[in-house]
Amino acid sequence: MTAACAALVAVTAGSASAVSTESAARVSVEATTASAAPTPEEQEQLRAIAGAIWGDSLAAGWDMNSDVADILSTATGEILKCSEAFALVPRPAGFIPGMGYLVNYWKNLRDYFLVVSQDRTYRACVSATALNYRSAIEMASMGI
Repeated sequence: MTAACAALVAVTAGSASAVSTESAARVSVEATTASAAPTPEEQEQLRAIAGAIWGDSLAAGWDMNSDVADILSTATGEILKCSEAFALVPRPAGFIPGMGYLVNYWKNLRDYFLVVSQDRTYRACVSATALNYRSAIEMASMGI
C-alpha cells in the first residue's frame, strides 16, 4: 500500500472513528426523519461519492433525490463493512451512514473510494457494491 493510500485511509478511519455514538445516532435519526430533497450543494456532494463508486459519467445523469441518497447510504455502508473485513477501516458498531454523514464526510469518502479502487484487493469492495446497487440507484434516480 502506498504512503498516500495509507495516509488517506488513516484520515478516513479517523473521521469515521471521530463520530461518537451520540452523533452517529443523531445522523441516523436525521437520515430516517428527513425525507426532504437534498439541497443543490448536498446533491453535488452525493454525486461526487456516487461518481467514485459508479463513475462520474453515470453519476452525472442521475437525479440526486432522497431515494438515491438512501441507496447511496446503504452502498457506502456496504463498502465500509467490506473494507472492515479486510481490517482496513474501523467503524462504530451498528453504524449505517445516513445522508448527514455522507454530506459531512463526502470528500473523505470519495477520496477513500478512489484510492481503494486502485488496490486490487480492496477494489472488490467497491466493484461488488457498484454491481449490487446499480439497478436500485438507477431506478431511484428515475423515481421508480
